[in-house]
Amino acid sequence: MTINLDRFSQGLPDPAEAEVVAHCAACGGEIYAGEMVYKVDGEIVCDNWECVIEKIDCEFVPAEEAVMPE
Repeated sequence: MTINLDRFSQGLPDPAEAEVVAHCAACGGEIYAGEMVYKVDGEIVCDNWECVIEKIDCEFVPAEEAVMPE
């Protein structure tokens, strides 16, 4: 009996077989088992920075505007 020790002999897992475990609260995209996600106020958000910014409700403004009292 020959044992194949080549770590690449099996190839990569088929992404079509990955289990969907959640959907992003911002974009609605599928989140698969093993993916890293953000948890924002109890909601699951994918690793896309636009989704994270949408869920944390922040603005990108000049420093002068940020330090001015409202």
